[in-house]
Amino acid sequence: MLKRCFCLLLIALLVLLFPLTAAAQDGGAPTEETIAERSRDILQTVTETQTAPTLSETTVPPDTEPAPDTTVPPTTEPEPKTIYYGDLNEDGVVSTADAREVLRFCVRLRSLTGRQCRLSDMDKSGSISSSDARKVLRTAIRLNALQPFPAKSQTDDKTIYYSYDKRRLYTPTHAGFSTNIQDPRVFEQLRQLENYCASFGKTLTFYYTDVNQTYYIQYNSDRVFRTQCTVKAPYVKSLLVYMQEHNIPLSTQLTLHSDQKWQDHRLSKYPSGTRFSIQTLITYTLRYSDNTAYQMLFDTFGTAHFNETAKQAGASLRLGSYVFGETSAADMAKLYLDLYRYNGIYRDFLLQEMENNTSRNFIAAGVPKGIRVVNKYGSGSNMTLGYHDSAIIFTDVPCVLVIYTTFNFDRNYDKVPFHEIAARVVEINRQVEYF
Repeated sequence: MLKRCFCLLLIALLVLLFPLTAAAQDGGAPTEETIAERSRDILQTVTETQTAPTLSETTVPPDTEPAPDTTVPPTTEPEPKTIYYGDLNEDGVVSTADAREVLRFCVRLRSLTGRQCRLSDMDKSGSISSSDARKVLRTAIRLNALQPFPAKSQTDDKTIYYSYDKRRLYTPTHAGFSTNIQDPRVFEQLRQLENYCASFGKTLTFYYTDVNQTYYIQYNSDRVFRTQCTVKAPYVKSLLVYMQEHNIPLSTQLTLHSDQKWQDHRLSKYPSGTRFSIQTLITYTLRYSDNTAYQMLFDTFGTAHFNETAKQAGASLRLGSYVFGETSAADMAKLYLDLYRYNGIYRDFLLQEMENNTSRNFIAAGVPKGIRVVNKYGSGSNMTLGYHDSAIIFTDVPCVLVIYTTFNFDRNYDKVPFHEIAARVVEINRQVEYF
């Protein structure tokens, strides 16, 4: 510190003497005021030099934050680990130890979780047997090819199984109710649905199945009824297939005749001889369930295309000279499955007309909001009393639900069972495990 002060003082004296010498050379001695003023300037200069920040400190202004690093580190998604059927511990390898554990499960020496059961079900049959254990062993010793397990498949990780057979029938407590669902997670919902249906006796029937026909639930679904207007949607579907095959445009005009008019139906108010396009007639048939429009289509195109469609779908319903036939809920469900599978050029048109119909307060009213429902309602009167609805419900695994009843369509409370059954089967559909 003393050395530093001495150096600073020496510099000050040199600087002071230099101007004095220069002044003497100029011909005069500096006054005391000049000396004092110059001394103050020198001291101030020395002080500023001592306290001034270095160059490195002044690189960034004191109130300025350093610029953020905008470099984004590369992000790479880790590749999902491949799991194979038979790999119970999910280590990526099917081993003889896995085969031994499957065999131990088959002879009731150990339990498995729902996911492990899925992994053990080598033939995807819904049950686990010694045959599966043998296939796991053959896979382990590379006699069978590895089968990747679907990464996004629904699995049951919590339920512990000591035996596993998804094909085993649910045991009903009321006559007329049956299902092939064997998933403990939905047993309580099945019991509630069964008890609810039983309260109506034989006045109510229904048939439910997913579009893959993995599961079904039914209640007295083989009882035969007049189809009422539920047959119109399958009929129109078969007609659209026929039109596509024969290059018949939707704009084709048909003429209304007096014997085709049904009293109190929308098109019956038009005079005979009025012409309508096929597209308009289909719209009135599906949206407004107009029998006059349906009769015009029926008289023009007949029943051959429908009966052939029903035969290919495995349904027993056949139409003759009368526009409505007789069948059961289970049989009609086959025709709605066929309708769902239709993939022709008029598919969107068909589903849109069904979805926009004026009778949405039956099955559709019981389905949670946000789930698409396309349906065709039907009702009769007098000797053909019946109150029906048939629907395709677009859950994650779409399903078909047909409800046939002998209810009186004039009573509003008879709509309630449609809501209840639809809500219950959708809940089961969304919870049950699919293979």
